[in-house]
Amino acid sequence: MALSSSVLSALKTLEPNSLNSVSLSFFEFLKYDTDDLRNERIILKDDLVKRYKNSDRQKDGMSSKRLKDDFDAFSQTLASLRLADDVDDVLEDIKWEKITDICNILRKIESSDEKKTRWALLYLLSRGKKEISVDEIKSLLKNFEIPNVERTIQKIIKVETDSGLTATFDGKKLVLDTEQKLAEHYIADAIEEKSRRSPGEIEKEVLELLDEGSYSNQEISRILDLDEAVVSRVMTKLRNHNKLVLSSFGNKGFRYYTTNCQNCPFGKTSSSCRKDAISYIVNAFKEAYGIDLTSQDFEDIETNQALLNIKRITTMSKKYTMTKLESNMYENYEKLLEMVVKKSIEVKHNKNKQSREITVSPNLSKLPKIFQIGLKTGIEYEIQLMKSLASESKTESSSDIISRVIKDGNKLLQSFET
Repeated sequence: MALSSSVLSALKTLEPNSLNSVSLSFFEFLKYDTDDLRNERIILKDDLVKRYKNSDRQKDGMSSKRLKDDFDAFSQTLASLRLADDVDDVLEDIKWEKITDICNILRKIESSDEKKTRWALLYLLSRGKKEISVDEIKSLLKNFEIPNVERTIQKIIKVETDSGLTATFDGKKLVLDTEQKLAEHYIADAIEEKSRRSPGEIEKEVLELLDEGSYSNQEISRILDLDEAVVSRVMTKLRNHNKLVLSSFGNKGFRYYTTNCQNCPFGKTSSSCRKDAISYIVNAFKEAYGIDLTSQDFEDIETNQALLNIKRITTMSKKYTMTKLESNMYENYEKLLEMVVKKSIEVKHNKNKQSREITVSPNLSKLPKIFQIGLKTGIEYEIQLMKSLASESKTESSSDIISRVIKDGNKLLQSFET
């Protein structure tokens, strides 16, 4: 889950060492001790200072002048972050919810050495640094007792380079070769916990996912962006309530689950659910392609979950042709998958080019299944077309046959551009 712009701005403005300063105490004060002030448009800063002095957050031994000076500096910080207007002796238009979000993030950072280190990296990145020394990072973290900063950095960089960040770390210096804003998000997004969703919302999302296919706990964690511990608790509860059934075992021993059609979590009978899904798909194919399907065409589909997945794909395929966002997304996703295909097929010619050998990488089997279907259909059509032309065109040269194949292929490709 990405950080909000206000939280990101705060982390790029505040030094990590400020976590041990009075700034965190002021953020907590504004979050917890000001409920009765939330409707006030203008608040005198002296009144806030007095209220802070009388709260449990007041640090022993701090003079009134020091406290006032510190709060004045904090007010300027709020203004620079656009969390309030600092006008002479008053604060105006305070953004209470954003202040609460920042306070929550600072508390999360406080409990994790990795999050502190990510904050230091973000702070330095935001200042345009492409090369960051360990000493610079340690300087920003000098008020914390982090046992091995180098190892923490190494862990962070390994995780993020596996996700696409371009960076190297030799134990003393970190070098980044990724555009600044993108690099900031790689480093910063993991500071936020994976989910703020309530248990009820998570259960609903898990059930909706499992109602369209079989998934393991690990896959659910990745797809829904949830901690595996959270997924494990939810799955245990749903199994105890007989809402799930074991679908199969994966090749790594993972257990795959689907919703239980005999105890439907959505209150449908198995037969009515199947009937509704088939009806939707039949009507969609008739409307989109002019093809009349019958119930017999669905007899080999064993589960309702598989039917519901086909229904979803049918719905989304229509959406891709109707909206600019999805159309643009799909076009560019296609380009990425085409790169996989091109890099997975290698044609080797012998020295005199009288023969050739095609090498196919196993990576092709990892392509999304729906893309595999299209690729397989295209290859099978090409084979059929070549066989047909070879049998019908005994007198034609090979170049004439190739020309006809290209012409027919272009005709087909043009049909996808409407």
